[in-house]
Amino acid sequence: MIRRDTPVLRWLSLATAFLFMVLPFPDWLSALRPFLLALVVAYWVLETPQKMGLGRVFLIGLLMDLASFSLLGEHALRLLLIAGILHLMRSRFRFYPVWQQSGFLMLMLYADLAVLWLMRLSQGVPMVQAEIWGSPVLAFLIWPWLYMLLDNLRLQNRGR
Repeated sequence: MIRRDTPVLRWLSLATAFLFMVLPFPDWLSALRPFLLALVVAYWVLETPQKMGLGRVFLIGLLMDLASFSLLGEHALRLLLIAGILHLMRSRFRFYPVWQQSGFLMLMLYADLAVLWLMRLSQGVPMVQAEIWGSPVLAFLIWPWLYMLLDNLRLQNRGR
């Protein structure tokens, strides 16, 4: 099946995930917030790798750094590592069932948290809360639904 490019859907979904990541939440809920921007970037890297290259992912990460007042390059590096691994494994990853994809993404997000912990440790900044280690589990639960939602929206826009 040939799928058309849907740039409006791609940028709208990225903007929504970006907004979700920037909106202020209470501290206890903020720690449990999944890295939704990484999940949306992962979807678009898997579905349209020629349109969601590593350069664009890096720029999205830099925008996230600027919007969240974090260390410049923190989110950019984290998103770039996730997108780079997905670019390398794209041909195999796409043919796994969605629940296996979800498990692999959860492991990648735990590795992402380890990178974040190392970056914060090198700066002498303490890691936020212990609850943050539960956010990849929420991402594990969200991925199948997010994948189906974005995939169905892409299929609806196919004929237009």
